[in-house]
Amino acid sequence: MSPARNLEATCVRAALALAVTLAATGAVAAASGRQQFALVIGLFELDVVWIAVLGVSAHLYRHNVRIVAGWRDIARAVTPEPVRRVILTEVRALVSLGRVALRRPPQVPHHATPVRSRHGTVAIPVAFGVLTLVEVTALHVVLPWPELSAALTLLSIYALLLLLGVVASRWDHPHYVTAASLVLRNGSHVVADLPWDAISTVAIVRDGSVTAPAIDTSVARLATLDGCSLAVELSQPCPVALTSGRRARVQTVHEIRFAADDAQGVLELLESRRG
Repeated sequence: MSPARNLEATCVRAALALAVTLAATGAVAAASGRQQFALVIGLFELDVVWIAVLGVSAHLYRHNVRIVAGWRDIARAVTPEPVRRVILTEVRALVSLGRVALRRPPQVPHHATPVRSRHGTVAIPVAFGVLTLVEVTALHVVLPWPELSAALTLLSIYALLLLLGVVASRWDHPHYVTAASLVLRNGSHVVADLPWDAISTVAIVRDGSVTAPAIDTSVARLATLDGCSLAVELSQPCPVALTSGRRARVQTVHEIRFAADDAQGVLELLESRRG
């Protein structure tokens, strides 16, 4: 980064440290019953944030730097790489949740045919939603501090939204078929891009041995709670990783099984493309 960008990053770090300190002070004041003092601290914190944002943006503009690109570089400098990955994952999950809620088409290449696998993905969010409702009710009954109860309620709702976002990410990034290959994904991560000549056979299976993506010996299973419904045998070994994380283990498999809502229809589609 340039010296000017380093200065901007230093200013942002200082503003963040001050904002966090003010937020902690305001929370302590609110918990101790000093509501007016907490309100003043909160307003001062907002002033710190908007002044820092405005000042840094003006500095970027003065040096002919695109504001969005400049803030992106500052964010990379201010936040550690693991934190950035977590934030980016959460943002992507929430974006997918919004797309699914708005009934936007799945994110597949132009002229590609999506292979949907929604069956068996709703049970856990529904159960978690019921537990969240019970938890929120219990918090309001048990806790004598309304502010703490409201904060914990917001955290529970946000956790539920993230879980829904993870499910929505799979709906928004399904497997898909192109003229050249079958692409299998786990959320937005491409697990395998299989050219047609790399596929030996395709068959319908009833594999409920796992209820989540997993690799066992030489078989990768991209399963839902309903298990896997299609098996693709490969003509040559294929290295795969179930996620894009740095610690994701790359393993060589000879077969990939995955879930599809319309297994028979997908089988016929794959056979027609292979033929």
